[in-house]
Amino acid sequence: MMVLLDPASVEGLVAAVNGTMLVLAIAGTLATLGLLIWSLRTASAERARERPRRDRRKGSLSDRRDPREALALVGDALAATHNPRVLLPVILEVITESTGASGGQIVASGREVSWIGTVGDAPTLSLPLGYTADGDTTLLLHSGDNGFSTETKELAEWLASQAAVALENARLHAVVQHQAITDDLTGLVNRRRFMDALQAEIERARKFGSPLTVVLTDLDDFKRVNDDHGHHAGDDVLRAFARLVRSHVRDVDVPSRIGGEEFAILLPETASADAASVAERMRHSLSVVPVPVGEHESVQMTSSFGVAELHDGQSGDDLMRAADTALYAAKAAGKNCVATGANEN
Repeated sequence: MMVLLDPASVEGLVAAVNGTMLVLAIAGTLATLGLLIWSLRTASAERARERPRRDRRKGSLSDRRDPREALALVGDALAATHNPRVLLPVILEVITESTGASGGQIVASGREVSWIGTVGDAPTLSLPLGYTADGDTTLLLHSGDNGFSTETKELAEWLASQAAVALENARLHAVVQHQAITDDLTGLVNRRRFMDALQAEIERARKFGSPLTVVLTDLDDFKRVNDDHGHHAGDDVLRAFARLVRSHVRDVDVPSRIGGEEFAILLPETASADAASVAERMRHSLSVVPVPVGEHESVQMTSSFGVAELHDGQSGDDLMRAADTALYAAKAAGKNCVATGANEN
């Protein structure tokens, strides 16, 4: 028996799966941190009995940082971000100080991205940390004159392996987070992320008294593309239109695919007249250039636009309804045009 799900149910199911993956990534990171904290506390206690602390950091005359303080930095970093580029310097400091190294470096794809302490000509230990956004990443530890004991080398290798797991969990967290807010087909943000951004911008607009406008746009006669050329052609058109929208907006604007062939654009600090001008440029650009579908075909597309500016007392849903009403007016006027809300003129 085939069970058909409505779009809202599918979106809820996808959100649930993404949420589960996000929880698993976070749990993995926290578990790794727990192991890291336990091992470093144990190693710290043993070293405290063996030798006094001394400064290992370049340009500092203070006592070497207590490893527990370094652990606090890791905890703060993990609580604040799952960005590997933020975590790498913290991991470097923790492992360097916990092993008593004279200095350390993190090198990614042959380029130094972080360092601490006194770095000699040749590293004593080379510890892989896995693949990050900067490429294959390695931790290089320098021992100074005394070298590392076998026990310290084993500790450094184990800590580096745990750090690699934490970095991989951070990478997975970023992937899942991106998937949760992004439309897979176009790469634009999805409806959920758009509505979150809309609420935040409404609060900011009211706080600073700045204008805020939403533009809704819908590809005209999109069903014809799917019927005549197949769904792959429809996907090509949606991706092409998303690229066109991106090319006409600023970094502070939020373009989104909110469902099917309907797109929404959030324009902070923009009045309706200026937003209508942006919409008109998009409309014109789409209407004059055929969209390639497949290797040897193209289709001529148009789109209708509805523009609405935030007014006192309106909620996010109110603003979206006003833009949708304007879009409906554009469709009723013959399509391939821009319409503004009733109170925008």
